[in-house]
Order: sequence, then C-alpha cells, then structure tokens
Amino acid sequence: MARPGRHPSPTPAFQKHSLATVRVPKSHRWMRLYRSKYPPLHFGRTGQSRFDAPDASFGVLYVARQPKGAFAETFCRHGGALRPLYEVELNQYILAEVTSARSLKLADFAGKGLARMGLDSRLSTGDYRIAQRWAATIHSHPDQPDGILYPSRHDPKQQLAALFDRSKSVLRVRRLGTPRSHLGDREFFELLDHYGIALI
Repeated sequence: MARPGRHPSPTPAFQKHSLATVRVPKSHRWMRLYRSKYPPLHFGRTGQSRFDAPDASFGVLYVARQPKGAFAETFCRHGGALRPLYEVELNQYILAEVTSARSLKLADFAGKGLARMGLDSRLSTGDYRIAQRWAATIHSHPDQPDGILYPSRHDPKQQLAALFDRSKSVLRVRRLGTPRSHLGDREFFELLDHYGIALI
C-alpha cells in the first residue's frame, strides 16, 4: 500500500462542486486566546498560520469551540512531556468569547465533509502551503462560506474554526480575563495536567 504523502493541491474543477458545510448557530460561543497587546478580533494575513491566505488577499481569525482547544493551539505547539509554561508568559494571554449575530456556514474539514469533498485530514496536520492553497480555494468558492471547521492538530477531539474576514461585521467579542482567572485554579490545573504542561 502506498504511503499517503502530501495532500493534493486543489484543482479548478473543485469550484464546480458544492461544498460540504456545517451550520454553527449564532448562539454558539467560540473561544479565543490572544496576546493582550493585540486586539481580540485579529484577522491575520501573515501567511504563518495553517489556513491563512497564501497571497494575503484575505484575513483569517482563529477560534476554538472550547477553552481547551484554544489552550492546546496556543501552548501545545512545542510539545514534550511536562513542557514548562512560565506564568509570565501565561499572563500575556487573554481568553475571549466570540459570538456571531447570525449562524456561520463553515466548510467541513472536521467530519464526513472531508470524504464528501474528496479531501482528508492531512489538511489539518500537514504542509501549511497546501492547506493555505485550499483555504484560498474555499474562500473563493461560489458557496461563499464564512470559514473552515477543522480538528486541532494537537488534540483532534477539539474543533477549531478559521473564520474569513467576510464574517467580521457579524462577530462580537467579550474579554474573559487570563485563562487562570477565568477558569479558576481547579479547572486550570486540570487543563495543565491533561496536556502534560508544568506551570513555572
């Protein structure tokens, strides 16, 4: 059996097919961890994140369904058993709640939508350059989704969303405080233990 290798890049033919999408109701509360020196609703164009535009033609905001997913994406990038997390670093981050004035239509990279579109989970775990080409293809698709729903590379049970800046006008944000102050010591230290992180 051949090894999977890199995920194929999109072809022009993909634009002719309907996207497999999920609707996330407006009542859903997304979570976001961000450095306090930046605005909480930041649609990045740097090309340094998985589903950024490869040519900086649109911005992307990254959010998680749960605080655990936001934490994993922020602090589990440089893994290893009992990775140290310095309290001074932790306190530079604010947990925010992001809501929408309407439901959000997201391309489904987190479930059966992958198979329906002829894709696979390498888009959430593999080469950023290919993932960004797919992000551009999804962004320009005639179905005009608000973004992409996908599993965390660091904890596949956690779902994340890459929201395109076309959704900016319907998003609202509420600052919740630092992860420790918002979650409380018990839940916060359970989170550290869950991911094998030592607070220093």
